[in-house]
Amino acid sequence: MASQAPLPLQQTLASEMTLFELDESLSILMESATDEAANNNGEIPEELRQALLDYCEAFGAKVDNIANYIKSQEFDARNAKAEIDRLQSRQAAAENKVERLKGLLKYFMETRGLLRMKGRLNTISLRKNSQDSLIVDSVDRIPSEYCRVSITFPVPELEELLRYLPEEHSLRARLTPNHDGFVRREVDNAKLRTALASSMPVPGAELRRGQHVRLT
Repeated sequence: MASQAPLPLQQTLASEMTLFELDESLSILMESATDEAANNNGEIPEELRQALLDYCEAFGAKVDNIANYIKSQEFDARNAKAEIDRLQSRQAAAENKVERLKGLLKYFMETRGLLRMKGRLNTISLRKNSQDSLIVDSVDRIPSEYCRVSITFPVPELEELLRYLPEEHSLRARLTPNHDGFVRREVDNAKLRTALASSMPVPGAELRRGQHVRLT
C-alpha cells in the first residue's frame, strides 16, 4: 500500500502549535534574522529565511483555521436559534389552540350546567381551581392603601430632583402622581388579596374561585 504523502511543513506547524506558540516562535526568528543581518552586511542565511517563511505561512493558516472555526460555530448557533424560534412559535400556537378550545368547552359546560361530558375513551370535566382568582374591575376604584406606583425617569433627573428636595422631606410626599406617565399607579396584588381573604370588602375588587377544564 502506498504511503501517505507528508503534510507540508506549514500545515504541520499550524496543526501542532497554538497561535501563541507560533507568535512566540516568529518573534524569536525575527530577532535572529535581525542579528544575522546586522552581522552579515544585511544577509540572512537561507535556512533562517525559509524558517521565517514557513512560520509566517503557518501563522496565517492558524489564523484562518481559528476564523473558520468561529464562523462555523456562529453558523451552527444561527441555525439552532432559528430552530428554537420555530419550535417556540409552534409551541405557542399549539398552546393557544388548547386554551381557546378549553375556553369554549368551559363556556359550553357552564351555560348548560354540565360538570362532565363522557365519551367512550375520555371524560371532560369542570374542576374548581386550587385557589381564588383576584378580579379587579377598575384600578381607579381601588383605595389608595391597596395601591403602589412605579416611577421611571433618567438618573440625571433623579439626581437633580434629590438636590432640590429639602432633607426634612421624605421625597415630598413620595412624589405626587400625575398624568404624563411619570408615575404609574398599580394594584398591590398581595396586599389586596390578603384583605379580601380576611373578608374585608374592597371596592372594585373581589376574590372569585374559577373553574378549569380537565381531561381524564
